[in-house]
Amino acid sequence: MAEIEQIEYTPPSLAFPVEEGLVRASRDTFGPTLRAVVLTGSLARNEASYVLRDGQTVLQSDVEAIVVLHDDAALPSRASAQALRELAQSYLAERGVSVEVSFSVVHGGYLRHLPPHIYSYELRSCGVVLYGEPSILSLIPDYSATDLSREDAWRLLSNRLIEQMGSTEAAEAAGVLRYRTVKLCIDLASSLLVFFGSFEAGYRARLQCLEGLALEKQAQELPIPMEEFLPLVRLCTSVKLRPEDAVDLGEGFEGRVTRWAWHVWLWELERMSTSGNDVEAGQMIRTFGRRQGHQKLLRGWLYVVRRMGWLGSARYWPGWSSICAGGLTPRHAIYLAAYRWYDACNGGTLRELSKSIEAVRDLLPVKGSATASVSAMKEQLVWNYKEFTVETRA
Repeated sequence: MAEIEQIEYTPPSLAFPVEEGLVRASRDTFGPTLRAVVLTGSLARNEASYVLRDGQTVLQSDVEAIVVLHDDAALPSRASAQALRELAQSYLAERGVSVEVSFSVVHGGYLRHLPPHIYSYELRSCGVVLYGEPSILSLIPDYSATDLSREDAWRLLSNRLIEQMGSTEAAEAAGVLRYRTVKLCIDLASSLLVFFGSFEAGYRARLQCLEGLALEKQAQELPIPMEEFLPLVRLCTSVKLRPEDAVDLGEGFEGRVTRWAWHVWLWELERMSTSGNDVEAGQMIRTFGRRQGHQKLLRGWLYVVRRMGWLGSARYWPGWSSICAGGLTPRHAIYLAAYRWYDACNGGTLRELSKSIEAVRDLLPVKGSATASVSAMKEQLVWNYKEFTVETRA
């Protein structure tokens, strides 16, 4: 096993059980076909959010791991992968750690072909090899910060915005909305840094990069007021790293961060589509989509068809063909629907809101009732996001 000092600031009550549990579950499941077990995500970066509750260490974010098998071994079915996840969680629970575990089971070729995304960059920089080949992460291409994909950064921001929309009243009462907005604020900073070629792995390093960016750039070059945004990123970084500390994020925190995030979302879309400031969001996202080519456009819809089943989805094909013909992948259609929903709910008359909600419904691959309320339409939008974008890059 790797030396535990690689995650030296994580308390042993958390680090040792996680290392032992992930490796034990992987070895028990895959035996001699196992090539390596790699810890990734915030725990590998020594930036996991955790609290001590009733004698258990409770992580507020998932434990993420990559299991690499030898190339001649078959990858597990979805059911087998789920069994591996449950096995690891049970091992951790036995050691007093309550956490959700997510595994990716791959061959070495997966690492070799990782694109220049934030995930790839952080995995190569901060991943911890818990078992197996110590140099396994050197298979990942050595991307620099200036190589990172702007579209990937924009997708990250889009995903966080929609995840924030998924907060229910019960979740808000439990502090879930606050936590999701903290993540949104931090990842808004991450997305901006990619667009300026200044991204670094880890929350602490990114905060330092943002502070440098604020000093380097003129106010007119930045899409949001850095004198207001930077202090909030400092606070959110503190909350993420030390959730047990009481930090006052200020009145209207959620609304302010969300407003800035959507403004940056549009600003980044303008730069990806090379459109002017007066071009409407739908036109920009369609321009960007068409520029990527028909292959990427069709790949996204083929994923939706497979997800829904060829026969079971037949009744949706005319609607999907119409959205596709308009230059939208399922992902882009859902992102645009989320922007339309936010824009409709933050201005305009009741009549305009009703008309805008209809436009949101028309963009969703699987639509809700034509008479759905605003809250029901939001739930349907979040469902489409989870169903058709989370498990695919298409």
